[in-house]
Amino acid sequence: MEQITIGSVVKLKSGSPQMTVTGYGKKYGDGSILKTLVEDKEQVKCQWFDSSGTLLSDVFPIAALTVE
Repeated sequence: MEQITIGSVVKLKSGSPQMTVTGYGKKYGDGSILKTLVEDKEQVKCQWFDSSGTLLSDVFPIAALTVE
């Protein structure tokens, strides 16, 4: 399996649009995201465009992603 790094194009294993990994991060209970450049091997921040062209971002566990 290919390693997920910044710049990787990924999808959720359960299905999703293609997303680009833009950093390593942590998501807090209040929904805020701390973006870091330090690889924590657990979560990554991804960005993608929805069907209307709006740029979205969120943090996902690496275990939930697959490289495209």
